[in-house]
Amino acid sequence: MTTKWTSFFHKGDKDSSFVLKKSFLALAVRLGGMVTQYLFIFIVARLYGPKEQGAFTLCFTVLQLFAIFSQMGLDNRLTRIIAAHKDQSDAAIIKTTYLQSLRLTLFASSIWAIATFFSAPFIAGVIFSKPELTDELQQTCMAFVPFVIIGLNSAGYRGFKNMTGFMIFKAVQPLLSAILLLVLFYMKSNWGVVHAYTFATLGTCLISIITWWRFSKMDQGVYQPTLRWNQMLGESMPMMLTGSMFFILGWTDNIILGIFRSSEEVGMYDAAFKLSTLSAIVLLAINAIQAPVFSELYHKKEMGRLQQIIIKSNRLLFFTSLPLTLLLCFLPVTILGILGEGFKAAWLALIILSIGNFVNSITGSIGILLQMSGHQKEYNKIITTTAIGSIVLNFILIPKIGLVGAAISSSAAKIIQNLLSVVYAKKHLGILSIYLPGIEKLKMLRTKNATK
Repeated sequence: MTTKWTSFFHKGDKDSSFVLKKSFLALAVRLGGMVTQYLFIFIVARLYGPKEQGAFTLCFTVLQLFAIFSQMGLDNRLTRIIAAHKDQSDAAIIKTTYLQSLRLTLFASSIWAIATFFSAPFIAGVIFSKPELTDELQQTCMAFVPFVIIGLNSAGYRGFKNMTGFMIFKAVQPLLSAILLLVLFYMKSNWGVVHAYTFATLGTCLISIITWWRFSKMDQGVYQPTLRWNQMLGESMPMMLTGSMFFILGWTDNIILGIFRSSEEVGMYDAAFKLSTLSAIVLLAINAIQAPVFSELYHKKEMGRLQQIIIKSNRLLFFTSLPLTLLLCFLPVTILGILGEGFKAAWLALIILSIGNFVNSITGSIGILLQMSGHQKEYNKIITTTAIGSIVLNFILIPKIGLVGAAISSSAAKIIQNLLSVVYAKKHLGILSIYLPGIEKLKMLRTKNATK
């Protein structure tokens, strides 16, 4: 069944076959993660409503932001170094890189956790104007260190090209959170969503440490530090920039919405945002394995084959994301109503966000293409520009039209970022990274007319 499905898109091209077959494996794992994430969202929404959903979203956003600062790009550096040395079975370099990265991230995340704990009253009362968030923010601080460790171990799995290990903890964490939340709710405990998530993160971290240590065979290598911490950060910090910009594009709307609007509105928007990502699930799977293929074909100067694999992958993305996008756009109230009556007001935001994700899907892995072809600096400029534009637009629109303004800002930034990247790739690489029905025939017609 899988062979028949993939053959429609790659038609014998071995590179396309590799990407699509690997994508189905990554998609299967990703689907499991999505199911547990949506299960957690559903339980929070049905049992606690938009207000508690919004409070958790704000705490989780703070956690993710400070986790990026704690990782300092060391997770991406770990992925790159493991990928470069795993074939040589150089256990010493892998062990040394991991342990050095772990020490730095443990120190940084501990500092951020302590600082956030004591500044929680200021963050909750002054920045978000929600003093009631103080206790939940302080509780979230317990999750800082384990959250960062999970991220570092997942990056290690990615370096070994083990996509199951890379993605599995994104499924385990919300699953444990959902189970704990149900237990706490039916025990009528005073603890709520943030407490359940925090303890689930601690449990997931323990599982991550045990499985990663066994998988990576850390006990076999010899620890031989060769770089000082400032040299390591000199390599990793530029990698943090891209991650920070993606965070801004993905989460700045939640932060600004939390500053100007109620927790209920943040909760409604977050539910709409997560539902809108359903249309991009196949893109997330393909992104997980495109990088090595793009890098290999580009450096071999096989641009024709690179163009073929991009068009065929994007064709898959178009035909899989279109039905989901149409469903979200034509039945937004019904879909949001599954979470509860209080979420139906976010129907327009869901439509706008779904359109943005659809454009994101049909442009494919454009960011990975630019980074793997040595154009990461130019791509960072595009991301930075759109991130700044998103922040400005959020500050203008959210105070006036609330969560609809956040949706417009998020989708506009996503669409502009992707289209600018497509134009840049076409101009400087000669690669077209967007798919619409008939676009291949139009390209052939233009080429034919140009040769006359």
